[in-house]
Amino acid sequence: MKSRPKLLLSPEDIRPTLPNFRVRGVLNPGAVRLRDGKIMLYARIAETPKHGKRIFLAPRFSGTKRTKIIIEEIPRSKGRLGPESFIMDNSIYRLPTISHFRKILLDESGMNVVEASTAMDFAGLSEDGDFGVEDARITHLRKEKLYAMTYVSVSMCSGVSTSLALSRDLVEWERKGIIFRQQNKDAVIFPEKIGGMYAALHRPEGTMIFDKPRIWISYSNDLEFWGRDRPILSPRDNSWDELRIGPGAVPLLTGEGWLAIYHGVRYVNRKRPEKGKVYSAGAMLLDAKNPERVIARTPEDEPLFGPKEYYERTGFVNSVVFPTAAIPDRDGKGLLIYSGAADSCIEVRKIGIKEILGSLV
Repeated sequence: MKSRPKLLLSPEDIRPTLPNFRVRGVLNPGAVRLRDGKIMLYARIAETPKHGKRIFLAPRFSGTKRTKIIIEEIPRSKGRLGPESFIMDNSIYRLPTISHFRKILLDESGMNVVEASTAMDFAGLSEDGDFGVEDARITHLRKEKLYAMTYVSVSMCSGVSTSLALSRDLVEWERKGIIFRQQNKDAVIFPEKIGGMYAALHRPEGTMIFDKPRIWISYSNDLEFWGRDRPILSPRDNSWDELRIGPGAVPLLTGEGWLAIYHGVRYVNRKRPEKGKVYSAGAMLLDAKNPERVIARTPEDEPLFGPKEYYERTGFVNSVVFPTAAIPDRDGKGLLIYSGAADSCIEVRKIGIKEILGSLV
């Protein structure tokens, strides 16, 4: 039942926000199935202004309640251009791109785009993602009749953190602020309480590295304040996930436990790290009542899927598939997995749930 991925959206399909902007990527969407059976994506749109030879342009959100963009002009003589950022002489970074979310409506099959928004449906504010908001994950909390969206808020003051917003209708969002601080990304909230508490998977990092970045679990009474932190899954040497791992899609409860899709990273060539990295996808099965216990995971010799298509291998960042959402198919037998491809496009692939579970060891 495993199928080849389908390319859903490319930068060419997205209208820039401003006339002097260009779209660098449409990627890494959060997803939920609506009451009418259609699927809604909240896709990350990465845009960049048209830079000059002497001036580097660093866009930033500055509005306090409404979206407003300002552009910082930095002489290129004040620093140097790195692979993904401008590094000033004082070692402070500025980004060439800025990201927001747009709604993408899919049909009931989850394979075809019905409508793509042309507006910023969710953007950063001066105190919440002034350098952009990235990589939404959306959990439908059915008992609470609430949507919980975690997202990466990139900020001059708070760095790269995970923030939370809540909604009843996927239109109006109440921002709750940072829930996981500085260099903690890829947070996904379980769709129901476990042992009377909300649970979330996430991937913290630190400046003092004693081991490789791994997946943690934390718990909360109110979705805002999290604790009881514990690492549960680590990278493996000589594997497709040997460098770092992170949560991908919101976990799905099956008869065997919680099925969670995650991403892993390895070098293209271990002996030549400058050749870049490869991002692939795997899965893990967690105990239904105690998700700290990992029952099984994708074997270390082969990922669940990796970058093979041309649009997965070539883009803003080459050799990347980055899963961020997984929605059961209408018959409940298949899983529609939505991923960013090469940090440029959105793809979807359908894999049988039993097939995934059967592949784990």
